[in-house]
Amino acid sequence: MTIIQFRHSRQALENLNMAHSPLPPLNSLRAAEAIGRLGTLQKAAAELNVTAGAISQQIKTLEQFLGIGLFDRTEKGMVPTAAGARLLPGLSTGFAHIRGGVDAALERDDNVLTVTSGVVFAGKWLVPRLGRFRERHPGIDIRLSTDNHLTAFDHDDVDLGIRFGRGDWPGVRAIKLLDQQILPVCAPSLAERFKKPGDIARGPRIVDAQSMFVWQDWLDIAGVNHPIEGTEIRYSDAYLALEGAMAGHGAMLGWPVVVQDALKNGDLIEPFNICAPTPFAYWLVSSERRWNRPLVRQFRDWIMEEMLLFQK
Repeated sequence: MTIIQFRHSRQALENLNMAHSPLPPLNSLRAAEAIGRLGTLQKAAAELNVTAGAISQQIKTLEQFLGIGLFDRTEKGMVPTAAGARLLPGLSTGFAHIRGGVDAALERDDNVLTVTSGVVFAGKWLVPRLGRFRERHPGIDIRLSTDNHLTAFDHDDVDLGIRFGRGDWPGVRAIKLLDQQILPVCAPSLAERFKKPGDIARGPRIVDAQSMFVWQDWLDIAGVNHPIEGTEIRYSDAYLALEGAMAGHGAMLGWPVVVQDALKNGDLIEPFNICAPTPFAYWLVSSERRWNRPLVRQFRDWIMEEMLLFQK
């Protein structure tokens, strides 16, 4: 009984070791599969975009790893040995499964459009208008991601992005949506406080800590020479700054995308009607490969129409 148990345990250990034995290097397996399918070092090298010498070295590495010869070198090419003939079908099946898995990962639903945007543009401009796009294209499933990082479209599985800047990003197609302007806005309750542009310099002023612009940019355009003084209330982002402005905490240095709906609703007023231009704009961007995808064209046409309506 003891001997039988020992033999069973030994076999189990051998099986365990085989199950966890390291596989040969993947590149050497790829080289063997390509040679078995194509028959020569040169053809395999051309397919894998390496030299014939590199393919030959990969086969030597694999044969040394396995301790067996896999190919006979002949004048007509590489001929599988008996061991190679047993190995090749499994390699072909394995790489076919890998290719199938990669294709499945890259497969896209033709009805899904993925758009990325900064959170402020998405929340204050895009989301309130997306219903009209869905009415026009009910079969398209929009996936909206709010991210302030630059998107690598072909790697991040994103079709379109809305970016803020100068429009000179490398490797993307870009079309301008809206020039950026800055203007003071405040709650109606502060109308008496801000009667002339110089009153902004005396405060109270709201500051968006993430903004690319400062109050001095607007004051210079408005011709205000007074030193900046008085109270400043600082918020961490534009959303909070906007809420503070509507609550009457001070004047906010806004821009149309963020403040126009609040102006139309009467939550904010524009006391001076003086807009300062900037060198920046909102841009619709995508990769060259995705630019003419039908869903991308449909969204592009729609958002350009919406921008024209917005600017009227």
